[in-house]
Amino acid sequence: MVTDKSTTETTKKSKKRHLSHIIRLVVALVAIYFAFRGQSLAEVRDVFLNLDISVFALAVALYIAAQFIFVCRWRVLLWAQKIHIDFWPAMKLHFLGLFYNNCLPGSVGGDLLRAWYVTKHTDKKVAAALSVFVDRAIGLACTIGMAFGAYWLIPSDETGGEFELSAGSFDLAGKISAMWPVIAVAAGVGILLLVLMCIMPKGRGLLRTVWGKGSVVLVKSFEAFKLYLRRPLAVALAVLLSLGCQGLAIIGFWLVGRNLGIEAHLKYYFMFFPMSWIIGFIPISIGGAGVMELGLKGMFARVTTVSALQGLVLGLTQRLMLLIVSVPGVVIHMTGRHLPNQERLEAEIIEETDSKL
Repeated sequence: MVTDKSTTETTKKSKKRHLSHIIRLVVALVAIYFAFRGQSLAEVRDVFLNLDISVFALAVALYIAAQFIFVCRWRVLLWAQKIHIDFWPAMKLHFLGLFYNNCLPGSVGGDLLRAWYVTKHTDKKVAAALSVFVDRAIGLACTIGMAFGAYWLIPSDETGGEFELSAGSFDLAGKISAMWPVIAVAAGVGILLLVLMCIMPKGRGLLRTVWGKGSVVLVKSFEAFKLYLRRPLAVALAVLLSLGCQGLAIIGFWLVGRNLGIEAHLKYYFMFFPMSWIIGFIPISIGGAGVMELGLKGMFARVTTVSALQGLVLGLTQRLMLLIVSVPGVVIHMTGRHLPNQERLEAEIIEETDSKL
């Protein structure tokens, strides 16, 4: 009976996973359709053929260099927790995460995978996993700050076209207040589920288990977070590295745009590409496929000197770069090179334990 029950639960989970994959695939296909709607495939091909291969290679090199800076940022956050992981193991985990983020339809993102595998490299598991999410939070904050900072702080010139946002675009309070019925219903459902779990014996047991394990993780996470507060220079350095790695990638896209004859000011690249990354971060498509391209096409098309076709080509160029940079992650995934040397790991743990004693 136990086996039958576990088999049934596994089947249900498998069906939900397949349904999630199908939904993401459908969203990607619909977004790709709208991205290409109104565009001639022959024209898209001709624009790509006009791209100088040396310029594209330089842009790819800059994008890869940005990934090295990304890993340096993560290692700074690990060092702040006194966790020492060599550069190449960290780089392997990063490329593995890129592969999962950009190519696979699963609900387990690259960050979760990176957080899971980094715990195999140290005995400070909670602090190591937390570093991944702090790393992502800093990167996301810098991405948002870069987009808004470029709009407000970088002056454009007469040859770079014009772009306007309505005042209602920043009415965040108004948008939140308009959603209060949805928020109220979600809160009510959450409270009802909590009450039902407290009434049912199995629910109370589950809550006790979650509370016991969750409190331990919460305490360790709080202690790790306090270390970051006591090391503001490490956080500041992580922010600078984040701006550097994102800026380097954007410079590469700007070079590609210039080579394609796109007369748009550099500020728009620093606005639109970060915004496309934020869109791609939402798990509604496979690696943001179609959604990011549609977003870039729409945003660049609002610049007076850029056509929708040119915006689409820039989006496709970014997608091609994402796929190229994901190739090492495929190799790492297939060969299992993201796993640590077990003997070395045990020796490091014994050495650290002896030093504490």
